[in-house]
Amino acid sequence: MAISEKIALLGKGLYKDIPDVLTLKSIPTASELDYVGGEDFRATMTDIILPKAVEEQIDFRQLLDIDFQWICRCLRILNYGPYFTTNAIYCPDCDKVSHGEYHVDLRTIEVKMLPDNFNNAVTISKDEFIDFDGDIVLRLPTVQDIMNAEKDPLFVDSKGNTNYVLARLCYMIKSIKGNSRVSPTDVKFTLQNKLSSADFRILRDRSVELMDFGLRAGGTTVCPKCGSRNAAYAALVDDRFFRTTLGDLRAWKTDRAAEKPSGSDTATSEGGGRIEIFPADASATVRKDN
Repeated sequence: MAISEKIALLGKGLYKDIPDVLTLKSIPTASELDYVGGEDFRATMTDIILPKAVEEQIDFRQLLDIDFQWICRCLRILNYGPYFTTNAIYCPDCDKVSHGEYHVDLRTIEVKMLPDNFNNAVTISKDEFIDFDGDIVLRLPTVQDIMNAEKDPLFVDSKGNTNYVLARLCYMIKSIKGNSRVSPTDVKFTLQNKLSSADFRILRDRSVELMDFGLRAGGTTVCPKCGSRNAAYAALVDDRFFRTTLGDLRAWKTDRAAEKPSGSDTATSEGGGRIEIFPADASATVRKDN
């Protein structure tokens, strides 16, 4: 059965060649998602899966990474339902970790929206640094930025380890002391040679604070040990995100059957879709910080 839902992008208004609203469709029945590995998940999604699962023809590598994750989350729920099997749940109330196989609901994952009038240029002022005497401007990374950063040999040490934190930071910085023609190589040189250790920590931590938007890394559920509803689980958008279990699908089937109108073969939403899981401000817990 063909399915289709429209979603609004989190970064709407920030794109030139990408519409603010995209139409999601079915993921191909037999797709590379069945065996894709973590190292090529983004490439497989942007180059193979999304062109088939999104009606609009766009360059998916130019999506902001927060929108890439948002699309993946919406596709996952649209095609496989909201249930996800996790192997660990942490409860802050009883301070215990439960290990096993637990079905959790992806709709409990919060989404931190972009502020009103956000222009994707965040400045860390020179006044925030201890010694460095210039402003540094950052932008939210695109999918291509993340892919480039993770594979850039510039950030690989002699033992073959990649400094992902430094790599992503260098690809996010677009201006230093008013110079907007800096490359990741230029940025790395400046950070390692012009910033003190203390100033680098300020830059790193402030960049996280100022650019922390989009899906959270997990959601909330009921603690298997004490019953608290404040327990947490992790659900990263990676190659494992789309690998549903039979139990996940059966739980979704039960929900769909319960939502079917009397005498109808399919559950319908107000907009005519199967199940009302969109738009962005309705299907997930949304947090907006002013």
